[in-house]
Amino acid sequence: MKKIYFILIVILAAFNLFASTYTVKNGDTLVNILSNNFDYSEILAIDKRLKELSSEFTLQSGQTLVYDKDVVRLKYAIDKEFVIYKNNDNLEVKLEQFPIFKLKTVVENNIDSSLFEAVRATGEDDILAIMLANIYEWEIDFFKDIRQGDKFKILVEKKFCRGKFIGYGKILAADFINQGRLIRALYYEDEKTAGYFSPDGKSLRKGFLKAPIKFGRISSGFTSRRLHPVLNEVRAHYGVDYAAPYGTPVHATADGKIIARGYKKGNGYYVKLKHNNGYETMYMHFSKFKQGQHIGSYVKQGEVIGYIGTSGYATGPHVDYRIIKNGTYLNPLAFKSPSKSLPKEKIENFTKATALYAYMLDSTYYRLAKFKMLK
Repeated sequence: MKKIYFILIVILAAFNLFASTYTVKNGDTLVNILSNNFDYSEILAIDKRLKELSSEFTLQSGQTLVYDKDVVRLKYAIDKEFVIYKNNDNLEVKLEQFPIFKLKTVVENNIDSSLFEAVRATGEDDILAIMLANIYEWEIDFFKDIRQGDKFKILVEKKFCRGKFIGYGKILAADFINQGRLIRALYYEDEKTAGYFSPDGKSLRKGFLKAPIKFGRISSGFTSRRLHPVLNEVRAHYGVDYAAPYGTPVHATADGKIIARGYKKGNGYYVKLKHNNGYETMYMHFSKFKQGQHIGSYVKQGEVIGYIGTSGYATGPHVDYRIIKNGTYLNPLAFKSPSKSLPKEKIENFTKATALYAYMLDSTYYRLAKFKMLK
């Protein structure tokens, strides 16, 4: 056994002696990173061959090269690397691709303060919290609805390559218990449909998002009488103020057409959208607008239309969000958005396609109940 260890040490030492690693920096070119190993004509041939093997290849900072005599390994993606070497007088360039494995995993926790902290406490990345919030953004107002003791379970694909975690795939199913209400989301996809649905086939995607920004806090609510923080007089406030850091993206809460976009003394920089069935929404106090949009542009639900600021009558960075129905202002916090359902002919396929996901979530409850009985 000692002899085997000695041989391994010798091999590793020899590799370190002859091999070296370089990390690509901004401004690097193939010429300057390969010139010690290949002449100029060979580098031109290598460049041509790289693009033949992978049309999307570009040399970028952060990529690594491992030099070992006449062999160079260019690692340009977690699952891909080029092997460049001379075989006598012949130059060869090969693309090696490594398989990506997906592991279905259940991640769960109770919420003591925030969704982000609860997800981090499981050892997962913040992006998983954002993915979960995106699924439930039509059902749960993450500004006012989250309570201590809320819970979540997430059945998510975790991707691995060469023994390393490289990111998340889809969330396949999730349970969110919010103030005692269980909301189950099941992912379903066919040739015309892709999204999250409740077990009875109702889409979690509604006509309107709960809020125009992802995270922040409510600094002022909908009321007919409020002491204006700037004018110092009692006025109606027919919207909800969502406070967040300066420059936070503001999203259209529903598909619509921009019918007003500009600056007014009180509103600051604002956008007004027209939606179906007599609905309109307003967004005020932007720091700037999203480029490329104008009056008459159509925007999709969730599309960025501007960025939080303090323009107009504002004491701090926020967006004043308003909903209007046939000329009447509605309270965004009490507004119930209409939902959609899968067609009846798709329900059977949906149930079959999501049965495994539902079972994997349900089995975690069974295991927990059994564990408590054994205790």
